[in-house]
This record gives sequence, C-alpha cells and structure tokens, in this order.
Amino acid sequence: MGNMLQQMSAIWARLEAAQRITLVLVCLGLALAITAISYGATRPDYRLLASGLSPGNVAKIAGELEAGNTAYRITDNETAILVPSKDLYRLRNVLAENGTLAAEDDGFKLLDRGRMWDSTFIEHKNYDRAVASELEASYRELPGVAGARVIIDRPAPSPFIGDEEAKPKASIKLEMRAGMRLTQRQITGVVHLASGAVAGLTIERVQVMDSSGILTQTTGDSGAAMAQTTLDAEVAREAHLSRKAQDLLDNVLGPGRSQVKVSVKLDFAKRTEASSDPTTQKALKENTTTTEEKTPVLGTGGLAGTASNVEGENAVASANAPLASKSMEDTHTEYVVGQRTVTQEDEVGRIKAMSVSILLDFKVVKVPKLDAKGQPSSGEMEEKREEYTAEEKKRFESLVLGAIGFNAAKGIWLREEQANVVESRFSSVVQSMEMFRDIDDRTVATAAVSPFGFAGLREWAGFGLAGFAALAFLFIARGQLKQGASSLAQAAERARANVRGDDKVAGAGDEEQRKRRADMKEAIRKKVQEDPAAAAQIIKKWMTEG
Repeated sequence: MGNMLQQMSAIWARLEAAQRITLVLVCLGLALAITAISYGATRPDYRLLASGLSPGNVAKIAGELEAGNTAYRITDNETAILVPSKDLYRLRNVLAENGTLAAEDDGFKLLDRGRMWDSTFIEHKNYDRAVASELEASYRELPGVAGARVIIDRPAPSPFIGDEEAKPKASIKLEMRAGMRLTQRQITGVVHLASGAVAGLTIERVQVMDSSGILTQTTGDSGAAMAQTTLDAEVAREAHLSRKAQDLLDNVLGPGRSQVKVSVKLDFAKRTEASSDPTTQKALKENTTTTEEKTPVLGTGGLAGTASNVEGENAVASANAPLASKSMEDTHTEYVVGQRTVTQEDEVGRIKAMSVSILLDFKVVKVPKLDAKGQPSSGEMEEKREEYTAEEKKRFESLVLGAIGFNAAKGIWLREEQANVVESRFSSVVQSMEMFRDIDDRTVATAAVSPFGFAGLREWAGFGLAGFAALAFLFIARGQLKQGASSLAQAAERARANVRGDDKVAGAGDEEQRKRRADMKEAIRKKVQEDPAAAAQIIKKWMTEG
C-alpha cells in the first residue's frame, strides 16, 4: 500500500499544472455523477395522493400521515399532497375509510345527525348549515373558484324585533385561484343562487367577497343588469370586429404598420308594425228586417138610410170582407276596412351605429439620392417615408369596411329610416401618419417578416458563437486529457523500471551513470577491435551462463 502511494506521489509530481487541473476536474465530475446516481437511486418516488384540497383538509391529512410515520410533501400552493409511490394505494384506502379525503362540507347529511331532544331552533340552524354547505359545493364548481364559505344568519323568532330585522342575511367568501377574478355576471349569479336557496333571503341582504378582500355587492335593478349585459355585448363585438380588420391589414401591410378601432352601438329593441288599407273592405255582418201590414177592404153601398149605420146590421157582410197586405224590408250591412298587423322581431343585438377609425403608417418608397446641388446622383437610391395617396386610403378603407360588414349593417337601416339619420350613425375615417417606434423601422420590418433578418442573423450568430466556444473547450480538454494520459503512461513505465531494477531506464536521469556507461562502451569497443576472439569467448560465456 505504501509503495502504491509512493508511486502515485511520484506520478503527481511529474505532471504539469494543466494536467493536474484536468485530472482534478475529471475526478470531481466523476464524484458528482456517482453522488447524483446514488441520490436518485435512494430517493423515494413521490406520487400525488390528493389535490385541490382546502387548508383544513391538508392539515387533517398531514396529521394522519405524521401519526403513521409516513413521509409526505405539500405542493401546488399547499393544495396537494405527495406520498411515496409504495404507500400510495394503501394510504388512499386508509384515508377513504376514515373519510378524510371527502369534502369538508356534509350538506344535507347534517340533518341525519339530529337528536330527538333537539329544539326547534337547533333544527333550523342545522338546516341553514346544510343549505350553506350545499351552496359552498355549488360555488366551488365555478371556473376559477378554489374554495367557498357561506354563512347564513337567521335571527330567532321573537315578538320584540321588527320584520326587517327578522329577515335572514348571507355572507359569501370565495377564494379565487391565482390570476382569476369574478365578473359582474358571476357575482349576480352567486347572489341569486343564494337568495333562491334560502327561504326569505333577498338579494339586497347578500354580500360577496373575493380572495383579494374587495367586498362586491350586486344590485337588484334589472335595468342596471341589462345595461351591464349590453355593455359586455358591445365590448365583445367591438373587439371581434377590430381583430378581423387588424388581421386583414397586417396581412397586407405587415405587423405594426396599421391600427384599426371599431366602435358599435347595438340595438336590442323588438318592433311591432300595425297598418290599415283603406282601399279594401270586408263585410263584417248583415241584418235584414221585414215588416208586413194587413188591413180589411169594406164593400160598397146601399141606400142612404139608417140600416147601414145600425150596429150589427151588416155584420155578416163585414166578416167576409177581403184583407189588403203591405210588406216592408230593411237591410243593414256593417263593413270593416282592411287591416294588417305584423310582429317582427329583429336580430338580437344587431348593429345600430358603427364608427371605424383606420390609422396607416407612412409607406417607405425608394427615390433617387440627391447630391449637394439637389440633383439626382448616378444610380444611387435612398428610402423615403411619405403618406399614402387618397386612392390608396380609399382602397384600404373599402377592404376594412367590407371585412367587418359595415355596408351590410348600414343598408339594413337605410330601408327603415331616412338616409341623413343613418349617415350620422355610420361613419369611417382613414388617416396616414408617422407611428411611434422604439427601434429602427427596418429592424422591425425585417424581424417581423423573416426570421433571417438583422435580428434573426444576430440571434443565429450568438448561437454559432456559443457552439464554437463549446467545441473549442472540448478540443482543449481533449488535448489535455491525451497529454495527461501519455504522461501517466510514461510515469507508470518509469515506476515499473525502478521496481525491476532496470539500469538502462532507471539511470536515465543520472549524469554520472551515463558517463560511466559511455566509458564502458568505449572500452568494450576497443577490446573487441584489439582481440575479437577474446570478445567472442566472453560473449559466448555470458550467453551460456545466462
């Protein structure tokens, strides 16, 4: 062992500084690799036990794992727990049996725990707790909501409090995930869901707070809710149309060379049209009345005297007298003038007004370069920025208006209203001016259009430089390693020569030995020249003895 250490010390002493550094780096790299492999082999493989947990559930599960001496890790903003893979399924079964993995809220299961001696007040409180638990489960299903807590306050019935104080109240706390916020429509839905689930709860007595600590409260005014909905619809329509127009101009002019903004006003009204046509009429009803009158006709005559004037004298003759009849017919007809009633429901949210603003950057043209006297130089060109012409502006305006349906929306209203009224609501403007830039416009254009522009070439040059440096380092390291290996081989050979006692190799560094060896060689050479036979005998004897 000591001899080996001496050999290694001798080898280390004969190495150069660069060789020593290379050897040290190789040993350090080998040690790090062995350490990493050992750590990865002995480290347990952690897998997900449960995720999306509340702080209460995390603390409960962590307590049970610590009681069982089980390793675990809490990740994902303290909402998930990892355990070793070998214990995963066993722990899931144990926690599921204990009910630890279940949600914190029990919902209407709370009512099953009632006792027969509970008072009516306790029963009502348990029912409110059950409803609050069900609401919390519903709120956690909303996008972006990580946790929810609902508190329902219902005063006990008492003849000493007024009707207003006896009404229930609700406080809702929603824990939002990172970067998520509640919209006004979501808040309205949360409030109405709570008011509908709790008997006697009005939306004015519901308060909602998100995780940022801002208390938000919705209003019961249907007009305000409709205004908010209308505003959201208009903003969405404006963003959609602006994006369509911008994509079109970007494909024609290039990114960053134009800007389009569209403003719209939507119409949600429903119209009913009623009209009368005096040129047509229709009989509604007709009444006909017939009247018939009959009168007797007396006979002529006789002599003047008293017989005809005596009552009953001519009774037989009067009874057989003929009757005269008279008929009258009256017809009454009622007519109604033709009517037409049309109920027309227009497109919900159709565009009532639209304003389009188009901004074009100055275009780049090449013109002959002028000399000091203002004359064009020979064949040299330079770039110049100038405004688009009126025809070019008109062409771009036509493309944009056609893409967003400007003329179609305007034409619908022209059929219903006067032209001057419609023209005042639909307008467009095109302007060309120099747009602000942080860097040179040519750099922007080349980088945006082609990955092999100035910025692209600079990036590729950086990659090439890094690759060249890596290759140079490998080449130098390779040379050092080869040189170190050669030196190690030479040192090992010298060590073996010292162990064998080889005078030729072991005395290579001794000046005195070299001189003595040279004198001996010279003496032998002279002796061989003087007496070759004796020299042959000596060599023969050496070979025989050897």
